[in-house]
Amino acid sequence: MKKYIALFILIVFVAIPFAFAQNVNETVYCDDQLTSSEIEDIIEDSVESQLGDLDFSELEDALNSLDNTGKEIFGNDSFLDKIKQIITGEFAQGQQSIWTSILNLFFEDVLAFLPILSLVIAIAVTFSLVSASKPSSKNKSIGDIIHFVCYGAIIVVLVGYTVNMLTLTSNTLQNIKLQMDVAFPILLTILTAIGGVTSVSVYQPAVAVLSGTIINVFTKILMPIFIFRLVFSIVGNLSNNVKLDKFTSFFSSLFKWIIGGVFTIFSAFLAIQGITAGSVDGISFRTAKYAIKNSIPLLGSYLSDGLNLIIASSVLIKNAVGAGGLILMFATIIVPVLNLIVFMLSLKLVSAILEPITDARISNFISMLAKSISLLIVLILGCAFMYLLLTGMIMCTANFF
Repeated sequence: MKKYIALFILIVFVAIPFAFAQNVNETVYCDDQLTSSEIEDIIEDSVESQLGDLDFSELEDALNSLDNTGKEIFGNDSFLDKIKQIITGEFAQGQQSIWTSILNLFFEDVLAFLPILSLVIAIAVTFSLVSASKPSSKNKSIGDIIHFVCYGAIIVVLVGYTVNMLTLTSNTLQNIKLQMDVAFPILLTILTAIGGVTSVSVYQPAVAVLSGTIINVFTKILMPIFIFRLVFSIVGNLSNNVKLDKFTSFFSSLFKWIIGGVFTIFSAFLAIQGITAGSVDGISFRTAKYAIKNSIPLLGSYLSDGLNLIIASSVLIKNAVGAGGLILMFATIIVPVLNLIVFMLSLKLVSAILEPITDARISNFISMLAKSISLLIVLILGCAFMYLLLTGMIMCTANFF
């Protein structure tokens, strides 16, 4: 009797694990045979779940602070809707309207600057007519008075618009800083969730440097240099006896060296550290997958495949949030950049028109002012490009598939 009982117990202990293994193998086999639509449904559910846990309210506020043109370029959607469009690929359908909006904005800026430029040309032509009709005696004194009056009127008109452009540039840089302070924590949180711990430790100081130090350098050092250059341009063209071209050239060179040095150091640091960190995280992720697959009996392969789907959805969200942030940044800078470009080109055109018909000092001042406006364009585009570079590096990091 004891032999039969022992034999029964032995059969039970052998048969149950065998049956369990068979059921698990069937489950894994069935999961391996999932159709593409079923996999898409799983990823879509995971994406919806993860998006619901993220807070985009501050990015929505940044979007709502844009003017109507900026919102139209962004797409007149909420930030969350834009992310979903990027994930599903529907964003590409609205690219034609973006270029139409930019073209309309360009022509609107041209029409907006026509009155001011016409006024400058009218003042300069009046100066030329009065100078040509002045008495032959006392030519120098009367000519200087006429020049000062005409030059002062042009300065009042153009410097007033230049101050507006300077304020517009400062506000744009602050808006970009605000967006970076909101977007990067979300990106780094997602990057941490998918295993990019080493990359996060590299990007955190880079984010702090970009959103803090570099923006402060732009606003507190480079913008005052722009103002000094503008002042020396004005004073240097008051009289033929005052020569300040070397000072103007010095401030221009100082501006270029500072922004070039900042950009070179930041880009080199980010590229070297980012590539190294991404490689380390890739090795760590593959090691973890191998450990799960080979250390957990029977279920290791199933859990490893499930991890792939979860990480895939997180990578989609990370890249979509990064792309959405870049689109928002583009919608933020396109209006001021186009304003500055049109203003600069208009000044160059006016300078070319006035060169043969008026005093060389007036034409020279307008030309130098146009070069100064180009420095403001460099400030915005330089900051935006570093934002693009850092976001692109984060988007390219931890893409383990």
